[in-house]
Amino acid sequence: MSRDAALALAPVPSRDVEQSSTADGLVRLSVPVSVRPALAGLAKRFGAWDGRVLRKTVELDAVGTFVWQHIDGRATVGEIATALAARYGLDANEARLAVAEFLRQLGRRGAVGFADSGAGRRGGRP
Repeated sequence: MSRDAALALAPVPSRDVEQSSTADGLVRLSVPVSVRPALAGLAKRFGAWDGRVLRKTVELDAVGTFVWQHIDGRATVGEIATALAARYGLDANEARLAVAEFLRQLGRRGAVGFADSGAGRRGGRP
């Protein structure tokens, strides 16, 4: 995928992510975590796990919160990077790299997916 094509994608929050706010106004995300079947069996046998979905909580910093608040299924990666650069006085390339890495990490955790910017999906499953 070319860089221009990647910048034209719109990140979409996963419906499985639960969002809350801290007292400081930062965003806290709760993401379900999958358990490997072999480990799940052992954990159940020893009474260490009751079979409920496990969740991992991630508290975002100010920059992460700013980016997360722009993830709506309509704004493209490029538009989010431009907004980040303007808000924090960053170089455009630096902002694109920061947003790309942040979204990559969120994607690995299952917190976001990506849609064509013309799709206009909001809040759906990626």
